[in-house]
Amino acid sequence: MKITHEQLAQQLQAALGTDAVNAQANFRASHIVDGITPVLVCAPHSAEQIAAILRICSEAETSVVPWGGGTAMALGNPPRQADVVVKTTSLNRVIEHDHANLTATVQSGITLNSLQNALAPQKQFAPFDPPFAERSTVGGVVAANLNGPRRASYGGVRDLIIGMKVVLASGEQIKAGGKVVKNVAGYDMCKLFTGSLGTLGIITEVTLRVAPMPESNATVVVTGSLTQASQLTKELAASNLLPTAVFLANDFTDHSWWLSVGFEGFEATVARQLNDVALVAQRLGMNPEQFRAEKHQRVWQEARDFPLQPNRLIYRVTVPRASVMEIVNVVKSWRNDGQNPMIVVDMVMGTVWIAQKANVESAGEFPKLIALTQQRRGHAVMFAAPSELKSAIDVWGPAPPALSLMREIKQQFDPKGILNPGRFIGAL
Repeated sequence: MKITHEQLAQQLQAALGTDAVNAQANFRASHIVDGITPVLVCAPHSAEQIAAILRICSEAETSVVPWGGGTAMALGNPPRQADVVVKTTSLNRVIEHDHANLTATVQSGITLNSLQNALAPQKQFAPFDPPFAERSTVGGVVAANLNGPRRASYGGVRDLIIGMKVVLASGEQIKAGGKVVKNVAGYDMCKLFTGSLGTLGIITEVTLRVAPMPESNATVVVTGSLTQASQLTKELAASNLLPTAVFLANDFTDHSWWLSVGFEGFEATVARQLNDVALVAQRLGMNPEQFRAEKHQRVWQEARDFPLQPNRLIYRVTVPRASVMEIVNVVKSWRNDGQNPMIVVDMVMGTVWIAQKANVESAGEFPKLIALTQQRRGHAVMFAAPSELKSAIDVWGPAPPALSLMREIKQQFDPKGILNPGRFIGAL
């Protein structure tokens, strides 16, 4: 940093106003990033104020950490520095809802629940499924690329974003994409910023595809052995059924497994598919139970929130679907303090989430998990963990072949390295 903390605070207060810059110790302590307490927390009210913050911090060579709802701050490597936290939650307006074209343009600090409430009168919704939707902001969901259970049915975050506005490290404001679903002019910059974890710029506005609200939704939860669950999954894949999501999870109480199969659509179609799944499950000797309304919502809320459990070490493994059960069979035998890991699997997308106690023994499984997944053309990351377990490793695993290209992109967008320095792949 080229200037003192006091000088930095004075410059930011002059640009934003004193109410938007907070240096109080207790407030800064509530915005710790992987064990690092920021010097200042800024709460801008506009994209122009974010641009002013970044111009000042760039000139002072001061590190900046974007902060939405704070739900995903355990992702990534610990930053090398975390001087100024920039909270986007005051940018919380719905700018435009084009219900005829199924698009919405919103400021990045709006929470997902608030967006859903704004879309509901037109019987539409944003098909995002991030953890803790009541606090997750749209900008944070996009920056962290937080996909959820309905990804296989509605597409991932990258598929749903068609436009955005971003403030670069220099303070320059840029626009990517547009407000129509078909937009082929130039490079797709939206995909570049999606999942970049705030290392290339701060997202201030997002245009996304929305979907009609389904008439009905329900879930059948089937209980049985892992072998039975695997067979049921195969039969579902070979059938004409169209589930919205298929998730597998283990049960500690009796060592059984749950397979949750969700459906959305017209009531008659949902009811028929629920019954079809129940019949197949019974034929395999499994116990099906149908859930609707609040119980249905609770099943998928638990699946959504699972990847960001507090005070746990969470691994995310992605492999071809044919290899999912091999991974599960290896991991379920792990023991830590006498306990097996908690496992949740997206059976359609081939994503395996593994939750363990946050200790050195759990972190020691990472190299074995990397080798196991690489043998099956997949990859593993330490998705979330306390900072003390991440200090000596790269949570993203071995560097990808494209790392040199990623470094060049980072250099172009953030030449002074002030945005979330070190948190991304290869300590970018």
